[in-house]
Amino acid sequence: MTIMRMLASWGALALAIGSFSHMWQGVRAVLEGQRLYGPLEGAMWMALFLGSMGYLAFVIYAADRAAGRAKRGIRLFDWILDRGAPRVGREVAGRP
Repeated sequence: MTIMRMLASWGALALAIGSFSHMWQGVRAVLEGQRLYGPLEGAMWMALFLGSMGYLAFVIYAADRAAGRAKRGIRLFDWILDRGAPRVGREVAGRP
């Protein structure tokens, strides 16, 4: 794992923790009858949380797959990881 990828993973973890904290503050405020954020800001915090968690899941899956520990594949992640790989044994009909 390169230094930049490791730093990006730690940054994504920090972003996930911070955005979850902001989301939870908003939820608690709503449950108490107050409004801490507007709907757009709440959606932004949720998108940041889901995006950073998705990135972390992808990085962990890619590392497990490279080490041969991935028992079941995740189609979206496999598709992203296989995009740059040469297509061996997949010839298109009508092409030499």
